[in-house]
Amino acid sequence: MLKRITFLVIVIVLLKPTYDFGLKFFDNAKQFLNDNSIHIQDATTDVITSVSNTAKDTLIYSTATVKNAKLPSDTVRTAEELADAFYYYFSNWQTDFEITYVGSTSDIESLIERAVKMAADRDHYILGHLADRKIEYEYGRFDAIIKVHQAYLTNEVQEQIVNEKVASILASANPETMSDFEKVKFVNDYIVKNTAYGEDTTASPHSANAVVAEGQGVCQGYALLALKLLQDLGIETQYVVGEVYTGGHAWNLVKVDGQWYHLDTTWNDPTPDRKNVVRYEYFLMNDAKMRKDHTWIASDYPESTSTKYAFMAQIDHAYEVDGMIYYSNVNDNNLLYQMNMKTGKTEPLTDSRAQFIVGFGDWLYFSNYSKGAYLSKIRTDGTDETILYKEKVENLFVEDGYLYFSTDDGLKKLEL
Repeated sequence: MLKRITFLVIVIVLLKPTYDFGLKFFDNAKQFLNDNSIHIQDATTDVITSVSNTAKDTLIYSTATVKNAKLPSDTVRTAEELADAFYYYFSNWQTDFEITYVGSTSDIESLIERAVKMAADRDHYILGHLADRKIEYEYGRFDAIIKVHQAYLTNEVQEQIVNEKVASILASANPETMSDFEKVKFVNDYIVKNTAYGEDTTASPHSANAVVAEGQGVCQGYALLALKLLQDLGIETQYVVGEVYTGGHAWNLVKVDGQWYHLDTTWNDPTPDRKNVVRYEYFLMNDAKMRKDHTWIASDYPESTSTKYAFMAQIDHAYEVDGMIYYSNVNDNNLLYQMNMKTGKTEPLTDSRAQFIVGFGDWLYFSNYSKGAYLSKIRTDGTDETILYKEKVENLFVEDGYLYFSTDDGLKKLEL
């Protein structure tokens, strides 16, 4: 009996390497067949019309409101009426105008400065677009002729384009059914996905027009477009001017469910630009978090103390569909996570590190940084994770039934 057992052990010891080799052979063969069951095409010469996710929900159109300002009269008599006159001309983007003032001129310079500030403070969108100003005045004891040359970062024609573009953007939003949070996220995501930080624009890169019409701009343009979109969605919003390590900077304060939060769409946009990648590191932050790398005159703006949405900072390379966000968790080694937007519950979908996450149907596609940044896919329920393409891939996006991705050899595409 002992000999038989010894013989059996010897046979197992001798056969196990062969068995292991066989398993490895069949696994490799299976992977080879899997790799070669898809058809990767070169897409370098393809004309791409957009880089938006095809799985986005289609929402209902809602019109934006338009503000109108009226000139009080040919002659103004108080600081308030003078402010009304300045606001009228500012809101119509008029560069040269004249105002007749009747009243005491003992402190005319201070009166004009106060009126200009009152006018600009009425609308932060206008305030953010004001540029150089020259004011001359002729006055007696009880009257003055005030002549103004006001430069802007925009003009009437460009603002008409902005209004048309904003109306088009809001055609995919239904404010009556959206929460404050959803409205702010909608605006943040739109600007980040459709804008590249830069100054190579026809319009001033500091204007909302450059961002919305040319898809490029700097922080001021980002913040001004965010301001306009959010206000038209019914979100109380302020335009904030401050400093960061590179110098002057602009962002927004937004009021969500009665609480003020900071929103920096510029710093939520990766640089260099990465197609379809949205960050939330500076999304609905409070003063304490924002002060780590932003400074501003706190007394000029509302206080922000809530930490309700601090969890959003963990989200990177997000893809959202059907109330779920699939994302790279920056707080957990960039593992692929999922978050239920209604409950706030988060959990890992896989132990793979993921970036450039997009989706189509029930599948998620991503660059798998646990395995050489290879192109991988996984079902939204966390099953059937598979490597599709064994080369480093970046900048994934879905367009017209194809998955596009960048490789060292150029743009490739895979039919879905």
